[in-house]
Amino acid sequence: MFQLIKIISVSTIHILILLIIAPIIDQAFTPLNKDESNMEILFEIIMQLLTISVLWHLLERFILHTINKYFNLHKVKMVTTIMDIVSAIVLIGLQTHLISKLEYITHEHPFRLI
Repeated sequence: MFQLIKIISVSTIHILILLIIAPIIDQAFTPLNKDESNMEILFEIIMQLLTISVLWHLLERFILHTINKYFNLHKVKMVTTIMDIVSAIVLIGLQTHLISKLEYITHEHPFRLI
């Protein structure tokens, strides 16, 4: 029971950190501008995904590792899996600029014209 409380506490801290950081990343990139070329939009998508990937790695390596050690959960495989799922959902789900660019570029893909 105590282990479950620790997992819930760590998950809550993790979610709060992500809810603070994810919108900051999204605002660092411009919203969809349909006047830009598809290559420019694709470049922005790649840059935003790379930024999210690097940040995700840094969060996992330093902040979350420290939190898990403090709560003595760093050896629990389930916690790592939970954190990865939550990170994916929150970090990508809150990227409104990225999502709109992906939807736009998907409809512009050359294979859709065939």
